[in-house]
Amino acid sequence: MTIRHFIISLLGLIAALDLMAQSTTFPYPNLPDTLQDPRERLVFMMDNYWRNYAFEDTTHTNILIGEQGFVDYLNLFQYADSAMCAHSAAIFADSISHSETRTKHFEAWIEHYLGNHDSPMRNDVTYAHLIRALPQTPQRTFLLRQITKNQPGKIVTDFEFTDNQGVTQRIHDIKSQLTLLVFYDPDCEHCAEMLPLIKANQDLQNNAFRLKTVYIDTSRNPESMEAFYLPSLPALYLLDIHKNVLVKDGSLEKVVESLHLILN
Repeated sequence: MTIRHFIISLLGLIAALDLMAQSTTFPYPNLPDTLQDPRERLVFMMDNYWRNYAFEDTTHTNILIGEQGFVDYLNLFQYADSAMCAHSAAIFADSISHSETRTKHFEAWIEHYLGNHDSPMRNDVTYAHLIRALPQTPQRTFLLRQITKNQPGKIVTDFEFTDNQGVTQRIHDIKSQLTLLVFYDPDCEHCAEMLPLIKANQDLQNNAFRLKTVYIDTSRNPESMEAFYLPSLPALYLLDIHKNVLVKDGSLEKVVESLHLILN
């Protein structure tokens, strides 16, 4: 992350915390005046976020308030490091685990906002933090194993695949400054709509990005479904020169945005 991007992120955090402190709807914790450092304010907010919320109140109004607060809570995770996220997720999980009804409400929101491919808030890293903190069941354990595959910042899983020209290669052998993996299925209607848009996108053709786009037909390469979490197709993964994941299963818009951030 560049200094410019760090400053923008920091300003975003300060603005988010200030808006929460002024809210009269969800009972956000009151930030002590003695806390001036943004990181300390963030730690306090994440550790005390749910302290004043009436979990036992199952009225429709309170449930709507809880959902509003949950969305704002998820936004805080983008500013926190892994240890802060894990600790806050554990506090959250403990808060909801005393009631099966409240657990169902929040778990449905976790899936809707973080697991839904069409959600603008989808984030498998945050998703994993929250699922990992909940009491483990076979279903949650399986889901956690899936969503933790090829997380951003990790080296992508290597596997051998055959491209549309019949050439067999391995992901780690692809030579390029940046690599865009496009997983698709010829019988997928959404793929039929999206692939022409991906191929025609001018940003992906920009030589300044030194990007190589690789199309992987999952019907010809079924092992890709084991190596990657592909809940819907097409799925786009952006990799750096070392094959670290920069964008996991992101939209075309997210990939283009990330390319411009890298260039700047």
